[in-house]
Amino acid sequence: MRRTLGAAAAAGLLAVGLAMLGRASQSVLSRVPTTSRVVALTFDDGPQAPYTGQILALLTRYHDRATFFVVGREVKQFPQLLQQEVRDGMEIGLHGMTHLNLSAVGAAHIVRDAQRERQYLATVVPTLTRLLTLYRPPYGLRTPRLDRELATAHLTLVLWDVDTRDWARPGVGHIVRQVERLLKPGSIVLFHDGGGNRSETVTALAILLPWLQRQGYRAVTVTGLVQAANG
Repeated sequence: MRRTLGAAAAAGLLAVGLAMLGRASQSVLSRVPTTSRVVALTFDDGPQAPYTGQILALLTRYHDRATFFVVGREVKQFPQLLQQEVRDGMEIGLHGMTHLNLSAVGAAHIVRDAQRERQYLATVVPTLTRLLTLYRPPYGLRTPRLDRELATAHLTLVLWDVDTRDWARPGVGHIVRQVERLLKPGSIVLFHDGGGNRSETVTALAILLPWLQRQGYRAVTVTGLVQAANG
């Protein structure tokens, strides 16, 4: 899917991918088994200026796509960045209205917070109403009860199998090495575009996107990854 794809066509492709995700009966994803050289890049805790815009520019330059697990309170501050993510053909996932800690508030509160965020995001970008079905729990925390309640709410919980640890600002080299060392077909890679200074993430991504292409990988959304594995 290239940047020139129209919004309606992009929404249609996304809906097809989500339907396939539902048929797979997977309520939790950390990677997608496939031999195809496709991976999903994901970004948490945004949107945040200037980093989200810089990441979008890089993804667009290399004709790649990603999934952004946004925080509702950050969208309130930067609604135009959410709108840009959608215009650029990115996928939007839920990360909670206020980035709650499961161990502090419990599963029921987490799910209510996700549903509240889903309603809010649909007011910012109405075309998202049918498409907000992916959820990433803050801090990656989950319990069997949360898994059940999210499934009941028709939300797919998305984790990762490649953690760049960019949130800790470990250095550009560390972020790059983590991806190069751990990546495999079907991987879901965790980055952050919000929650602090993400200049290391931007610089690492500028190195990793051309590296992915040289290795024959295609970066897609989470739904695109499921679609490719089923295709």
